Amino acid sequence: MNESYGHVKKIGLALGSGSARGMAHIGVIQRLEELGIRPDILCGTSVGSIIAACFLTGKLDHFEHWIQSLSTTQVLHYMSVSLGATGGVAHATRLIDFFAREYGNPNIEDLDQPFAAVATDLVRGREVWLQRGPLWDAVRASMAIPGILTPVPFRNSWLVDGGLVNPVPVSVCRALGADIIIGVDLNSDLVGRQKVISNAKATNVEEITEEEEAEEEQPTFEDNDGDEE
Repeated sequence: MNESYGHVKKIGLALGSGSARGMAHIGVIQRLEELGIRPDILCGTSVGSIIAACFLTGKLDHFEHWIQSLSTTQVLHYMSVSLGATGGVAHATRLIDFFAREYGNPNIEDLDQPFAAVATDLVRGREVWLQRGPLWDAVRASMAIPGILTPVPFRNSWLVDGGLVNPVPVSVCRALGADIIIGVDLNSDLVGRQKVISNAKATNVEEITEEEEAEEEQPTFEDNDGDEE
């Protein structure tokens, strides 16, 4: 953590969605470590949640070498492709089982650092911050790309990829107490190069309300049947 005028600054790292581009997150974390910077708070969306989880379990280097060694056939194997799946073509069961077996599957609330994985509630169309329960269950929900990975049951709804509503979870890092936030956007070059400058003093009440409601909700995520403790 950085100290400035006697105040300890908490650094948050927000890792965004971006599918295969997610390997870039590893390079960012490695470079930060070279500079002596270790984030105090981590938040991830989709592939960002995978990289954050690997980092938090101390297995990031292992994951980097493992994923680069996989053949296309092995990737399909771990994705558990099923033509009869509903809402997607794969369950990713073998992949999540691999992570839990090789990297451990601690409850998020027992991690050494605050972490949240961002998913999307299909019924309400809003983001859900997963901050409790088994780590890899939360990651599985955050990475459920519609049409590719099957959605995950949650309470009376379904969870899918968080990139639909919050592709770079800077707001989540801020809500968890980060003073300085490093956001990694893997898709900035895909949305065009024109910039729109709005009135910085104007207040968007709708956005603020939605953000406050999301922060207050902070639901738990225990298992695939959506039950709470």
